[in-house]
Amino acid sequence: MNIQAYIESGILEEYVLGTVSEQEMQEVECMSRIYPEIKEELRKLEQAMEKYALEHQVPPPAHLKEKIFAQMSFGPLPVQGVPAEEAEDATVVPIGQSATNARPLWSRMAVAASVLLALMLGWAMYQMSEYRQQNEVLVSEMAELRTDAEYQKTLASLYRNPNYRTVRMAGVEKSPESSVVAFWNQSTNEVLLDVQRLPVPPTGRQYQLWSIVNGTPVDMGVLEAEFAGKILKMKATQPGAAAFAITLEKAGGSPNPTLEEMYVMGNV
Repeated sequence: MNIQAYIESGILEEYVLGTVSEQEMQEVECMSRIYPEIKEELRKLEQAMEKYALEHQVPPPAHLKEKIFAQMSFGPLPVQGVPAEEAEDATVVPIGQSATNARPLWSRMAVAASVLLALMLGWAMYQMSEYRQQNEVLVSEMAELRTDAEYQKTLASLYRNPNYRTVRMAGVEKSPESSVVAFWNQSTNEVLLDVQRLPVPPTGRQYQLWSIVNGTPVDMGVLEAEFAGKILKMKATQPGAAAFAITLEKAGGSPNPTLEEMYVMGNV
């Protein structure tokens, strides 16, 4: 079984949020007992959700307490002399009011209880709506964290892999703050890019990678429009590359580099 694929399927996030079916819930619990990696991922997700809930909890409105107690005002106490066992059905008649207009105590209590119930149901529905929105945000944030974690993990493995030669491309005069790292597998000539800093290209333009082989620039393909936080796989270079460079070209790339639009360059 591909444990990593199962973790990345999103079912663990749904389990933590309580949106899985009974069968899926049993499946996740069974898998977590079999595979320590899944159990550990569940633990991290539950901790992340608990932290998020604590940071974004919404206290009840300050006026809710006053509104509830205002609705629970039952008027004057029962008339003196009414036995305790009859108090529940006693009718209290304020001075100047006829008995025919008086309402029994139980009736006023029922009204207050219904008002209280309506208020509490309304508040519960409001809270559920808030939690639903927070859960959606949390799922999105957890997906972003997972993506970033995978990116960092892949990056670390490339730096440690002896098969890849690391070539740092620093910003040139056009863009001194730019920085890109190329990972060159000299056995297969595969080249991967980690764009650490490059300005967002204008509309209709695209960055293009070049390798310098025997003094001649060789096209290695254009960079994706969304390159931040990704490991980009480029075209394989030719053996004997002496340097790598990136220029800004028209969308789709150019057969020859525009040297005036060079942003970074690094010698092998």
